Amino acid sequence: MGAPRRAFFPVAQKKPLDPLVKTALSLSLGLILITIIGMILTAPDRSIPPYSVMAQMGEKVTVSVPPNTTDAQIEALLFRFRAALESDRDGFGRLKIKPTTPNDPGGHYQRVTIYVLDNPGLAEESVLRDYLAGDPAARGAFKRSVRGIYRLTPGIEIGVLGYADDDVYFTRPPQAGQDAPLPEIALGEANRPRILFQTKRETNEYGARQP
Repeated sequence: MGAPRRAFFPVAQKKPLDPLVKTALSLSLGLILITIIGMILTAPDRSIPPYSVMAQMGEKVTVSVPPNTTDAQIEALLFRFRAALESDRDGFGRLKIKPTTPNDPGGHYQRVTIYVLDNPGLAEESVLRDYLAGDPAARGAFKRSVRGIYRLTPGIEIGVLGYADDDVYFTRPPQAGQDAPLPEIALGEANRPRILFQTKRETNEYGARQP
């Protein structure tokens, strides 16, 4: 008896995809890729604490951070402010800070002072206004809530951890050294100010920073 015959079935050949289907798939993949890239680019920066620009009066700006923000996170935020202008002369605009010197030919941010506070109520415009006006109660509460200060002028750029009066930290020479402690003021050891960076800025006759 001979071996049984094997049945052979024709193999169905795959039909090529319709050009419209190919186009639709390509568009779908492209949209997915764009969405993923956008999510990566717009993801919150975990290296700095969450913060909100609360008030701005001319060159003075208040920024609020959570009460549990660490000193290391405050330092990272101050260095981020410093980096804002290194790549773009209007870099503060991306940080939601309005131009502080809009009519200056040297740039829209030739003078900026940013106070970082850990109490949103004390970062409000009304408190900032009273602080700048010299109200004793407002100044006392404001100082105790300040965790850091960034200051930019045509001649100097400085970042301070803690609070320090203008006549204290803006009169120190740049060669005083990074991380050098400032003279102690009546704020207690926990809020004693410390210079993180201090750089002399070279400007031209129009106030623009020299390369």
